[in-house]
Amino acid sequence: MFLVVLEHVASMCWGIVGKGISVHDYLMQVRMPMFFFISGFVLYKAGVVWDARHIVRFFKKKIPVQLISPFIFMAVFLHVNHTPLLDGLLDKYKAGYWFTLALLEFYVIYAVTRFAVRSRWYKPLLVVIGLLLYYCCWPSMSTGIQRVDNVMQLLSVHQLRFFIFFVAGALAREHFTTVERWLDSKWLIPVCIAFYLLVNAFGDVLPVKAIPVRLLLSLSGLVVLFAFFRNKSNVFSRETVLGRTMQYVGRRTLDIYLIHYFLVPMGLSCVTVFTSHPVPVVEVFVSSAIALLIMAMSLLISNIIRLSPTLAHWLFGAKVKN
Repeated sequence: MFLVVLEHVASMCWGIVGKGISVHDYLMQVRMPMFFFISGFVLYKAGVVWDARHIVRFFKKKIPVQLISPFIFMAVFLHVNHTPLLDGLLDKYKAGYWFTLALLEFYVIYAVTRFAVRSRWYKPLLVVIGLLLYYCCWPSMSTGIQRVDNVMQLLSVHQLRFFIFFVAGALAREHFTTVERWLDSKWLIPVCIAFYLLVNAFGDVLPVKAIPVRLLLSLSGLVVLFAFFRNKSNVFSRETVLGRTMQYVGRRTLDIYLIHYFLVPMGLSCVTVFTSHPVPVVEVFVSSAIALLIMAMSLLISNIIRLSPTLAHWLFGAKVKN
């Protein structure tokens, strides 16, 4: 969540993302893949049978959180920024509120696959579906037919390319013992670090934007991040202030995601120091400070809203206490 807010500060405040003058272009290789990897990781539960009863119960709980809450915030955000609602809906990024819709679509694909294939063959099938979507669904995709393109943007079809990372998370949780054995091997982490650094360092001569290379970059970055937090798990446990803070932010990720767009200062394009004289270390420090402040303010607003159980339920999907 911190990386998401950080990137939005860098793009909306300074406009430096995508210009090759900051670290954010490299962080973006793992930022959203990690978000969806975590989503798949926490979704998997051993022993769960994806039959009709479970699927109905699952989506009855998920649809309000994934659709209704984000739609309310998006509608208000568009109104505040004097943008027609239809324009926001037909925007492939949904004014920023695309993540929950994409995640709901991932749930649908995963649930249908698990329901249709009860044997172990659902695993390779999910991987194949993920790879196909990763290859086919990039932002540049367009049919040239306006109505078809509108439907694709309405459904944020291009975001389906992240499904492979959602699958990777679910499979990593299911086979966690094997994953830990790989992480403890002497070759995996060095290879991933070397690949990630060298490909990015020689991006001017290597096909960094080639789809297979992009996928391998994201996967190698995920492996390194996963290994780092696993190795330092004692630092991020409930027994430490940092651990308790990060776990609290983790439980309030949806709240921060929905609220923070209203707090990102977009009128700072006059500050051109980071584009005219790029110093990545200074920019990241300034952007991080602003991002942390925005996250803190988002949590404050979230706690005020949660004073009302009804608002907490409809805006953040909190359980209604009987």
